[in-house]
Amino acid sequence: MTDNLYAPPQADMSKTPVAAGSDDSFYVVSQRKFTLMFILTFSMYQVYWYYKNWSNYKKQCQLQNSTDSDIWPVARAFFALFFIHALFRRVDQHADAKQRPLGWDFASHATGLVVLLVVANVLNGFLTSILGPFLGNLVALAVLGGIGYSMRSAQAYINKACGDPEGAANNNLTTANYLWMGFGVLMWLMVIVGMFATATPV
Repeated sequence: MTDNLYAPPQADMSKTPVAAGSDDSFYVVSQRKFTLMFILTFSMYQVYWYYKNWSNYKKQCQLQNSTDSDIWPVARAFFALFFIHALFRRVDQHADAKQRPLGWDFASHATGLVVLLVVANVLNGFLTSILGPFLGNLVALAVLGGIGYSMRSAQAYINKACGDPEGAANNNLTTANYLWMGFGVLMWLMVIVGMFATATPV
C-alpha cells in the first residue's frame, strides 16, 4: 500500500490470477461430447482420451522444463491400466497448484477404474466361456458401461482442474468425430447381431 493518498488504487500482483478458461494442462472435453464419443466409437475413444491427457501434460512439462518431459503418451495410452493412478494424481496436484480444490478421492477412483479394465480386458473371455456368448457379452457390455461412467466422472474433475468445468472449449463434434462414431456404430451392429445369432436356437 502506498503512502500517497492521491495515487490510484493498484491490484495486488503478489498472487497469480487463475485463468478463466482451460489452461490445456490436460484434455478438456464436455461430458456430452465425451459420452457420445465413448459410446458411439465402441469405447475406442478411451485410447485417444488417455493419449491426449498425457500428451497435454507432457507439453506443459516441456514448457516448464520440469520432470516427465520425456514420457511417452502413446505408450501410456495403450498401457493405460498401469498409469491411471499416476494420471489422476497429477490432475489433482494440478488443481491444487491452481487453487481449484476438487475434493476428489482420486486414488479410490483410479483403483475402481483399474478393476473394471482388468475385468474387461483379462476376464472377459473367461466369463464368456462360463456364461455362454449371450450372457457373457451382456456382462461385458455392463462392465464397459461402468468404465465409461467412471471415465466420464473423471472428466468432470479434469475439466474443473483445468478451469473449464463445463468443457466448453471442446464441446462441438468435428468431421473426424463423426467418422469415428460411424465406424463405432458398425462395430455395435456387428456385436448386437452376433449376440442374438448365438442366442437363437438352431
